[in-house]
Amino acid sequence: MRDPAVSLQGHMEWFCEKIGARPTGSTKNKEAVDYAFAVLQKCGFQVHKQEFDCIDWLNSGALLLVDDQEVPVEPAEYSLLCDVKADFICIATVAALQKAELTDKIAVIYGELCKEPLMPKNFEFYNPDEHKQIIALLEEKNPKAIIVVSPHKEHIIQDGDFNIPCGVVCADMLNTFLQSTTRKAKLTLTTKRIPAKAHNVIATYGTGRDKICFSAHIDTKPTTPGALDNASGVSVLLALAESLTSNVCSFQIDIVLLNGEDYYSTPGEMAYLSRLSPEYLLAVNLDGIGLRDSATSISFYACPPELENQLLDYVKRTPGIEQIEPWPMGDHMLFAAMGIPTVAITARNIFNLVVCV
Repeated sequence: MRDPAVSLQGHMEWFCEKIGARPTGSTKNKEAVDYAFAVLQKCGFQVHKQEFDCIDWLNSGALLLVDDQEVPVEPAEYSLLCDVKADFICIATVAALQKAELTDKIAVIYGELCKEPLMPKNFEFYNPDEHKQIIALLEEKNPKAIIVVSPHKEHIIQDGDFNIPCGVVCADMLNTFLQSTTRKAKLTLTTKRIPAKAHNVIATYGTGRDKICFSAHIDTKPTTPGALDNASGVSVLLALAESLTSNVCSFQIDIVLLNGEDYYSTPGEMAYLSRLSPEYLLAVNLDGIGLRDSATSISFYACPPELENQLLDYVKRTPGIEQIEPWPMGDHMLFAAMGIPTVAITARNIFNLVVCV
């Protein structure tokens, strides 16, 4: 059997360096799925792919001119293409958006409207009324395009079901719009949405009546190799599979590599949820593990007290693992929502990270 540390490093290098960014529906995503499928099959797992529809999104760049001066911009993830020249209107609040007349205009949104990423229209698990209101107003006002002035150049709108072209600029560009003399802009987004297929990987080892599931998501955002999110989780599960080779299990182990956690509408998760049964004794989801200089954290969902206490006894005996409060973002919620005892494992300090695009 390979040294688990060597195995883990090899898988990480394959995902992050040989493959790189692997957004759902892309060619690189398919490479990642095929690689994991082959590893699991070689380990003696019964493996199959679960197919679902999605889109691949190509980004070939963007150009923004304000008062005929170029301003750094990039397309919002999954945005439609556009080539628009129009007057722009700056809008900072929901109240101002309600009053704005945006027909044939470019909407420049900032402030209250951009304080956090807006949930995609068809995201099933969490969608606050405030987010729905902003999206609905933008669609009702129907500007030619939207420019998001984002505090961290974060993609506030990232939704393949939202059909108003959208670009993103950093917050230090706000005065370029507020102090504009002409209030005119030209925005070109060179993007393309391509209908595609993608797959979850579902692998089974052993034939016992009792079942345990280990899961991690295999996809990334379009612009990152996703070492922490989530090559580390997938690599740990592949190393686990290699450690089980030729061992006899008295229970069934499922390894589920979900495809779509970083995609706007979680299509892989929805496909898996449609066939998920509540038979598992335990589900363990790995996401964002291995952050440097951080302890590993564990949190519990729908776990009976006796199971939680057993796991906490192990945590107390193991340096570098800490219990944290439950957190709602992540694929562990698929299992918890079904009443399956669930454990989420991540890095203790991951919630302190600020992601800048």
